[in-house]
Amino acid sequence: MAYPLNRVLADPAAAADHLLHADTVFGVEEAEGRTGHIGAAILELTLCPLPALKRENYPTERVRIVIRPDHTVHAFPLNSADRAFKHRNPPPVQDLCLQYPGDDAALRWIPDDGLEPLITLVHRHLMYEEAWRRTRTWPTEDAPHGQPAHGTHPLRTPETQQEARRWTRQPSPHPRRHPSP
Repeated sequence: MAYPLNRVLADPAAAADHLLHADTVFGVEEAEGRTGHIGAAILELTLCPLPALKRENYPTERVRIVIRPDHTVHAFPLNSADRAFKHRNPPPVQDLCLQYPGDDAALRWIPDDGLEPLITLVHRHLMYEEAWRRTRTWPTEDAPHGQPAHGTHPLRTPETQQEARRWTRQPSPHPRRHPSP
């Protein structure tokens, strides 16, 4: 079972310690956690590249992840001032554009997935950004930006269509009630 976001919000330092020692996420070299403004959990992580990418001199990444009490997430690359990013939200926030919230839930991280899949998503995104800087090609099907004309953005490649079918989320027979703020 993944580390729940409510535990991250309750004790960000323990969540950071979990990421360092539980061996559930690849590449976490350093992790610090603290509580920020309005009860947000702030995790600052150092993430090393996959071994094959390390041999290609991909950088070790520093990132600040902010998880707000409503489970809204922002990821900010910390060593990024002189680097271009393809999928980054515009000012003033300038966090990573990790996913389009209207797309199929099978292809998105949702809060119930927990901490480890979130960190994996952020880590993978940072490696994809470096691949894009080197080749000017996004290494997987590239999500379009902006609002789709109807519904969700179309899935163009057979691989992504297959993954969407593979990871389809079934509706819960007992919907969770979310506590009031």
